[in-house]
Amino acid sequence: LLGNASIIIPAPYALFVFMLGALLDLADLPLLAFVSGLGAAIGELTGYVLGAAWRKALDEEKKRKLEKARKLLEKPAFPLIILMAATPLPDDVISLPLGLMRYPLWKAFPAFLIGKVALCLLLAYSGKLAFTTILVAFEGGGIWAMVGTAVAMVVIAVLLVLMDWDIMLEVIEQRGWRGLLSPSFMKRILLSTGRKFRRKEKEGKKEGEEAQETAEAGEERKESEEERPEEGQ
Repeated sequence: LLGNASIIIPAPYALFVFMLGALLDLADLPLLAFVSGLGAAIGELTGYVLGAAWRKALDEEKKRKLEKARKLLEKPAFPLIILMAATPLPDDVISLPLGLMRYPLWKAFPAFLIGKVALCLLLAYSGKLAFTTILVAFEGGGIWAMVGTAVAMVVIAVLLVLMDWDIMLEVIEQRGWRGLLSPSFMKRILLSTGRKFRRKEKEGKKEGEEAQETAEAGEERKESEEERPEEGQ
């Protein structure tokens, strides 16, 4: 619920569902998916209510996404809501305009529920599959096979996080799902992912430099304060 109720500060609920899926018994995964999906769907109501209230404090980026969502909602809204809820695409771009447009809540909530339960079901079973795969790799190929599997999983997860979903959404709008198989789409995604990775790297380096400067300034201030009593004596 908190993972989807938070609009400005994201909460990684998907990671918890993934981890619980790895730890729980296979028979418990449908219940985990339903409970998690229900909480996530309820959390989506925050965006819906915010859209209905139409707070003017939205930034230009959010307004741009709202306009994009308005165009998307010209098509049948119910399956679109399910699609957005069942993918890693940002849900705010659909829940906010639904409130703005006063789309019936009795239609929107079931669609959110279906999509979120489907997503959580996929996450739970993926966690179980990943855990089982690591165990099998460890038993069959030793520690190096396990390390290779873990590295591959981390790489895939990083790519999913860095992928520009706005580009994917734009291609689907213009060319349909077949557009995702085109070389031009793959090129755009790779270039965008590379730019995001470099930007993240620069931001991390900048934060490290700022932290170092702050620490040095603190040490200088401390030394200055220690020198003052000596001068007074």
